[in-house]
Parts: sequence; structure tokens; C-alpha cells
Amino acid sequence: MKFKKITLTTLLLANGLFATDTNISGSAKLFYGTDDIEQHDIFDKKASYGDASVNINFSKKINDNLSLNAGVTGISTLGLEDSLVSGVWAQAGKTGIEDTAWIDTANLTANFGKTTAIIGRQKLDTPLAFTETWNVVENSFDAFTFINKNIPQTQIVASAVTRANGNVVSNFTNIQGGMKDLGDGIYTVGLITKLVPKTTIQGWYYEGNGLIDTKKTWIQADADVIGGVSVGAQFANDDKDAQFIAGKIGYDRDKLSAYVAFSQADDKGQVDFSNFAGFGGSKAYSEAWWNFGYVTRPDATTFAGGASYDLGSVKLSAQYTTVDSGALNDDMDELTVTADTKINDIDILFAYINTTADSKSIDGNTFQAYLTLPF
Repeated sequence: MKFKKITLTTLLLANGLFATDTNISGSAKLFYGTDDIEQHDIFDKKASYGDASVNINFSKKINDNLSLNAGVTGISTLGLEDSLVSGVWAQAGKTGIEDTAWIDTANLTANFGKTTAIIGRQKLDTPLAFTETWNVVENSFDAFTFINKNIPQTQIVASAVTRANGNVVSNFTNIQGGMKDLGDGIYTVGLITKLVPKTTIQGWYYEGNGLIDTKKTWIQADADVIGGVSVGAQFANDDKDAQFIAGKIGYDRDKLSAYVAFSQADDKGQVDFSNFAGFGGSKAYSEAWWNFGYVTRPDATTFAGGASYDLGSVKLSAQYTTVDSGALNDDMDELTVTADTKINDIDILFAYINTTADSKSIDGNTFQAYLTLPF
């Protein structure tokens, strides 16, 4: 992979930041996928996609109340498009398959009593604006975020997002990472509290002007019941009278975990309740494992369930999602089986996905391999 003109090491040396109170971490990834969709032959070049990435994160504590955070991500096809694959996991460069490096994190974090301010490029984790971690690279945001903890067991979060990247809004290009202006920005305020015993309750309000013109709310409650059983409920709506509801029952005990979930989106909305940036995933309990974009569509009815069991050397999981798209006549059923293990510090995940859908662009069988080396 070629890193043009600038590297993280150059940046750090130039600023004299290889000193005490610093932390450097990251990961290297190699992802591969192939399918037999649309008359493709599985493992054939035309039916396969692959990418490699490296992410390096740097943090330096300036004093007790201030720290500097930076991160660089690079992505490359490693020339695989000339031999084994024809597609990629994340669109990079103007053509989508270029080797590219960009700054994905660059912020100052300041503490003022029980208030924390994060100013600059950062990763977010809110219901409708969040960093998706499943892909070979992660999306990020230019934002001003404030977190207050004056109320016991409660966080109040306020964030103004001015720019975002991820293939929903733009390709990852140049050192800026393809950050796209969001017009007047996206503004959100949220409250997360655990004041109710064994329960986490959160409520969020979003308002966008310009590129994204909408007002949305998201309310969620998750509670531990007894004996490893948990329940959850989600409700979202927007200023166009669209609504989304979801419920979940889970079980987590020893080496076994399982869940069932249901969701319903009404048919009044013009937009859905997925991530407004990133890669199009959602925080819905019923979200599919691979085929995002169906569960939160207007008029979609979804049932989902899954289970996993940890054998020690390997963790086996299965998930089934069925979506009735209503008037769109674009139904989707997905069954995913995964095996997760570790060999010599390398995290390895194999996935088999069987999709039955009205859309021929996703109907078929998919096999994927994820290799991740954290450091």
C-alpha cells in the first residue's frame, strides 16, 4: 500500500509527540467475500471482493484534563482485483478501488469537572449516527460532542455533527477521508440513565438542516429480568409522522446466548431509521447480519432470532432474519452461520450467508472470511 506524502510516524515525529503518557494501538485486517448471486460461480473472480486495511491510533495525555487523539487508516486491494477479486468492501478513491490513506481521528478531549468535551474528528455511538465496526474500515464524523455526568448514573450527551464519511455519503478519498459537509449539520441531544435498577433507558432527539433535512426521536429501554433473561423495547419517529417500533427478548448464561426480536416500520415515512452516515446499518434489534437496509424501510415487518455457543476454541453462531417489505414487494430472508476463533493472536471469522429475496442482486449464497490482527 502506498502512503503518499504523509504518514502517521512523520506526523508524530514532527510534533515531538513520542514521549511519556502516550498510547499507540491499532489493527491490520484482511477481508474476503464471494457469492453465487446473479449466476455467478462462487470463488470466481467476478463474484468476489476483498480489501486489506491498517489502522493506527495515537493518544497523548497533555495534562490531567486534556488529551490529544489521532488516528490514520489505510486501505488497499493489494492488487487482488487483478487476480482473485473484482470488488471491494469499502469504496476508496475516485474509482473505488484505489489505495488510500486518511486521518480518521483527530480531536482534543477536555474534562471540566463532570463534563467532557470532544472537539474534532471522532467516532460516535448514538442510535441514528454511529461508527460501524463491521467493515474493513470504519466511518467517522467531524463533530463537537459534550458529555455531562452531574446526575448520578446518568449521562447527558449533546453533539453537533458538521461532516461525515462512509459509503452512504461519499467514498474514502485523500487524507481527509472523503469527509462530506452536511449542510448546516446534524444536531443531537440524548440522555442515558441507569437510575432504574437493572435497566438502561435512553432518549435521543435529532435535527438536521441542509443535506439531511429531518427531525427524529429515538427512545429505548433495556432491562435484565432474572436468570440471564433480558428484554428491550425501541421506538422512533420523525416529523413526517413515520414511526418504527421494535422489541427483543434475550438470554445470556454461561456459554450460551440467544434472542428473538420483532420490528415494524409504518408506511408514512419518506426516510428510514438507519445510520444517516456510515454504511447503512441500523441499531434495530431485528437488523439483519449482512443485508442492511431492509429492516428499517417504511412498511417493513421483521422477525429475527439467533443463538451462539462458545466452545472455547471456537464460537459458533446462527441468525435468521425475515422481512416482509409490505407495499414495496421486496421481501428478504437471511440465514447466517458464523464460526469465530483465534490463531496466533489473529482473530478469524468465517461466515456463510444464505439469502432468499425478491431482489436478484442479493439472492443467493455468500461466503466470507475476516482476518484481524490487533496490536
